[in-house]
Amino acid sequence: MESRSKIGQWIANLALNRTILVLLLLVVCVFGLSFKIGNFRLDASADSLLLENDPTLTEYRKTYLEYGSDDYLFLLFDTDGELFTSKNIQLLEDLQNKIVKVPAVASVTSILDIPLFDPKEADIFTVESKSSTLRDGDFELAEAKAILTKNPIYKNLIISEDGSLTALQINLEIPETLKTSLREMTEFQVATAGKTLTEQQQIKKEQLKLKVRAETQSYSQTTEATIKSLRAIIADGPSDVRLFLGGVPMIANDLMEYVENDLTVFGTAIIFILILILTLLFRQSHWIVLPLGICALVVAAMVGLLGWLDWPATVISSNFIALLLIMTMSLAIHLIVRFRELSQKHSTMSVNEKLQRTLSTMFVPCLFTAVTTMVAFGSLVVSDIRPVKDFGLMMSMGLAIAFVITFFAFPVFVKLTYGNLKEKALSSKLTDFTSALGRWTLKNRVIIFTLSTLIATFAISGLFRLSVDNRFIDYFRSHTDIYQGMKTIDDKLGGTTPLDIVIKTDALLPEPPADEFDDGFSEFEETDPVPQAFTQNGVDKLSQVHSYLEQYDVTGKVLSLTSSFRLLNDLNGGKTLDDFLLGLFYKRMSADIRRQLIDPYLKEDGSEVHYSIRMIDSHPNLKRGAFLADLDNYFKEDLGLKDGQYAITGMFVLYNNMLASLFDSQIKTIATVFLAIFIMFVFIFRSLTLAILGLLPNALAAAMVLGAMGWFNIPLDMMTIMIAAIAIGIGVDNTIHYIFRFRREFDNKPDYESCVQACHDSIGKALYYTSLTVIAGFSVLVFSNFIPTIYFGILTSIAMGTALLANLTLLPRLILLFKPKIPSLTSKK
Repeated sequence: MESRSKIGQWIANLALNRTILVLLLLVVCVFGLSFKIGNFRLDASADSLLLENDPTLTEYRKTYLEYGSDDYLFLLFDTDGELFTSKNIQLLEDLQNKIVKVPAVASVTSILDIPLFDPKEADIFTVESKSSTLRDGDFELAEAKAILTKNPIYKNLIISEDGSLTALQINLEIPETLKTSLREMTEFQVATAGKTLTEQQQIKKEQLKLKVRAETQSYSQTTEATIKSLRAIIADGPSDVRLFLGGVPMIANDLMEYVENDLTVFGTAIIFILILILTLLFRQSHWIVLPLGICALVVAAMVGLLGWLDWPATVISSNFIALLLIMTMSLAIHLIVRFRELSQKHSTMSVNEKLQRTLSTMFVPCLFTAVTTMVAFGSLVVSDIRPVKDFGLMMSMGLAIAFVITFFAFPVFVKLTYGNLKEKALSSKLTDFTSALGRWTLKNRVIIFTLSTLIATFAISGLFRLSVDNRFIDYFRSHTDIYQGMKTIDDKLGGTTPLDIVIKTDALLPEPPADEFDDGFSEFEETDPVPQAFTQNGVDKLSQVHSYLEQYDVTGKVLSLTSSFRLLNDLNGGKTLDDFLLGLFYKRMSADIRRQLIDPYLKEDGSEVHYSIRMIDSHPNLKRGAFLADLDNYFKEDLGLKDGQYAITGMFVLYNNMLASLFDSQIKTIATVFLAIFIMFVFIFRSLTLAILGLLPNALAAAMVLGAMGWFNIPLDMMTIMIAAIAIGIGVDNTIHYIFRFRREFDNKPDYESCVQACHDSIGKALYYTSLTVIAGFSVLVFSNFIPTIYFGILTSIAMGTALLANLTLLPRLILLFKPKIPSLTSKK
């Protein structure tokens, strides 16, 4: 007797007896959810790629507020010939004049603004009055080039060391409201660090987060408009000069465009692929239009729900629409295959009865497959990376919506549109593949176990080679503006990724012990003493740290007080300033000199010194974790600093912290999904042996992909850490359907080999069709400009193909080998 679900039967009866009512409810629910589709938004900001609750984010914001942000753009000006010609200088000036007029541009710095001086005529006290700029025309161009390429501050910052390339540094206007919001959030985080938040504090934290997000979103929109204006200027620029943008804001903006493009491309491509697959599988327009209609309802409902929740898609979750289409189509295909199977076996059966049989027999396996896939995506919430968590939750919610809509829409649409359609028995190499594979599986036990052992060996050995040390530049195709901008800036202008170091002055430069002798003149001593940083000992100590930072191959431009002191030494005839001149300069320097040379590197009250470093992200020897560990060791062991006396922060650190969490996230997600699915298998199959056997083929598929990543030096990133959990979650769908069908066949004929072939002849086809759909769907991700998305698509497709073959070969062979007791389905309702 065939096992049927009461809930599936109830859904079928409701849809068939109250067809119009169910249809109206579907329309109302989908329309209600999709009403807010217009509120759906994207988020590709740098913050969306960071580790959640990263304590260094607070330090980063403190540095941001105190010393200025890294929110500046570079417009690279690259000529084929000599840069320092009258024509190029005029072109540069015209560009700068256009850019400075763009709204939200606070200022523009170029080689035209750098003070030029003759060291023979100017000194540290007269440099302001005896310097000029390229605009003034007081210096020959060759002489100006020599001066600029030796300037310790601007060399490798906005002009290359050889003088062949320059850049305009475009400083963006940061709204005061954003600064205020960030300051309030930072002060709150500092005040509550390490404490359990009260209910009121938790409410305040959420309010501050919403405020920061709103201000950041508004600022991002302004930055997007600014970048569009700048690119319009570039498009109208001189044809004989290469102009292109670089900088952190441009990367964030272009990532947003990639997200938008991926949503469009993936959605369009997957629709065409699904149409092609449905055509090849069923060759009837009815079975093409119906599942596509169900997919459209599901996507509209889910995107609308995200709009209601104000939940943005990030660069990680930008493929959720494509994946949701795939998952929904898989559900629909299982129902279609079952309905067609009944039509071919029972030609006299009515449409209503076939729908009742289809839904009642498929409800339980489809429910379990949906739940296990939701568990797989849900396991991503244990990750510390916010976008990964969001992606897991989005897909879990989407799958729940897909299951409900599919099981209610399928019987309604079939009843209203099926009519007198005659099902044709299709036979081809495509449709007969699983039957042939079943026969091969029964005859080739040794080959299957040997291949499985070899794959397992390959996988396990590759797991020990996995790494996470990847370069951000490798995330992008070489033709993209992000790649070209980062590469050029890294090669010629001192690096791209910002790294900031802040050190407490009293820890690095302790005051000399006070003289205990009272000479009676203390009341006449200076009330504004010269800080230790402006003594020879202080200068030497600062220079020691500066030189240490410069000696790394992976560090580019390093700026600090030492850079300013080197410039002052040049003005002093190349001689090091003594204590007297340093103190005199400190007392007599103008506000403008202080603003340019001192304030970026010394806190106003003198309590901190600041080192600003740009890292060469494209350097082949870049190992983020090892570099930061080395820095930390230097500060503690060589300089004797303690925790709290220095802070290493910046986007470089925040990104490294995210990468460092990947191994931990990978282990936690795999452990979570394995444990959850194993428990579900025991419950679903009512057999510990079947639960273990069912996990093995899927574990092999996931391990094979991770092992291949290790062997082929594909590092773990924020996308690829999801592959194993997702592959297991989707792959076990095949296991559930196969074992459910095996149990049904075993009830009719308790012969293991006959049941294997019967499963391949029936449910095997549905597994084959749905897996082809999933594989084809993931393969469209190769069209992304974001390399991790490409790897994610390719590797997940490979994992799904491996899982399909393992479930149709290794799983039946394991069942035949161990011959576990097969619980009957007839008692299950």
